[in-house]
Amino acid sequence: MDDMNHDEGVDDETTGVEEITEAEEGTDETTGVEENTGVDRVDETTGVDTLDRERTETHTLSEEFHQAEQDGRDAALTPEYAGPNTRYQKRNGGEPRNNHVLLTDIMDTFNPDTHRKLFCLVTAQMTANKGVKVFGVAGEMAIEKELRQLLARDVMHGVHSKELTREQRRAALRYLMFLKEKRCGTIKGRGCADGRKQRLYKIKAETSSPALCIEALFLSCVIDAYERRYVLTCDIPGAFMQAEMDELLHLKLDGTILEILLRMEPTYDQFVTYENGKKVLYAQLDKALYGAVQSALLFWKKLTAFVVDVLGFEINPYDACVANKIINEKQCTIAWYVDDLKISHKDPTVVEDIFTKLQEEFGKEAPLTVTRGKVHNYLGMRIDFSIEGKVQLTMPSLVNEIIEQLPPSLASGPCATPAANHLFQVNTKAEKLPQDSSDLVHRMTTQLLYLCKRARPDLQTAVAFLTTRVAAPD
Repeated sequence: MDDMNHDEGVDDETTGVEEITEAEEGTDETTGVEENTGVDRVDETTGVDTLDRERTETHTLSEEFHQAEQDGRDAALTPEYAGPNTRYQKRNGGEPRNNHVLLTDIMDTFNPDTHRKLFCLVTAQMTANKGVKVFGVAGEMAIEKELRQLLARDVMHGVHSKELTREQRRAALRYLMFLKEKRCGTIKGRGCADGRKQRLYKIKAETSSPALCIEALFLSCVIDAYERRYVLTCDIPGAFMQAEMDELLHLKLDGTILEILLRMEPTYDQFVTYENGKKVLYAQLDKALYGAVQSALLFWKKLTAFVVDVLGFEINPYDACVANKIINEKQCTIAWYVDDLKISHKDPTVVEDIFTKLQEEFGKEAPLTVTRGKVHNYLGMRIDFSIEGKVQLTMPSLVNEIIEQLPPSLASGPCATPAANHLFQVNTKAEKLPQDSSDLVHRMTTQLLYLCKRARPDLQTAVAFLTTRVAAPD
């Protein structure tokens, strides 16, 4: 679970929409949607525009996605369309693109009211420039909120471009920002550094961070339930930004992000330069930032040092993200996945005392979010200790999301078992599914794989077979 996704809890669960960031420096960040072919707009027998007719019907998320995608393609390929294709047309004799349409083209014709569920899904990939156009003031406010963290936590300081060598300017990581509309209707900004350049000189040992394994989480929950422990879960906001950067690393800001930053903090104007006629700002990173490849490891080192040196815990030899300490003759356990912590002990005052110390250390700029009681949403799972001596782990939000994607032909009713008698029988002569249906099968299989390893082990037999059939399902 990463630093950008924690405040939404179950939103971290797989959605099946693939995110693609900018391909080359100096180009717009884009998102990719696989092509879909052949959605007719007009019924040949009745002459009725099927789009108008279908808007009055109830659709599955899959049908809604492909219809919205086709709407964008139709608009992007019309002769009157002017937009991101313009420069391409000038270079290539004025012919519009017809083999690949960027999601930014499709979004120009997106109607949030018509494709409401899909809109919340796709906007997770929306860039800052596009997001401000779509969301207006709300989008700018979301970007401001994200940038305010950089300023409040002293994550960076501006540098004059003439003080940097050519190699340092080329090695600078571009700062990216993505906007999305949450299910509650608010706009969320997510800022990160494009750390792909670092992979050219960083080895795995310098960037790999330990993470809590799912088995360790399950076992600790079982112990918590059996010993009737008091359980508290919490999240450290802006976790990576609390760790010091371990190398000389520069950030590059431009476009809408830079304009908003200058409006918030005019003192950065002295560091602005121009490249290819566009404003650019270079800054040196003083703290770790999401996107830099070593950030997770730097924060793990900082948190581990605090747990061991300050709190006096001992790291479990089998999992570097589990620590134990005997307090008042009872064991206290801290388990963490990046910045999500679970603390448990028989005595509630012990747990609250540890949380207070964590708050003092990591909650200086913003308080830690905390959950107390019998039910916790942790790593996308619902951990329920309501039944004395037992723990239940479920993922209802992901289950509902998968079911909503099902076409009506597959959502015919309940089954006694997810693995029917004919599960392993393969008909090699069966007709293969069209591309859009094949993509749906692949996406849902990956979601089910995630689900069965965490909350629904009864699905593992069926999912194990399905994962061998996603390349060309029938």
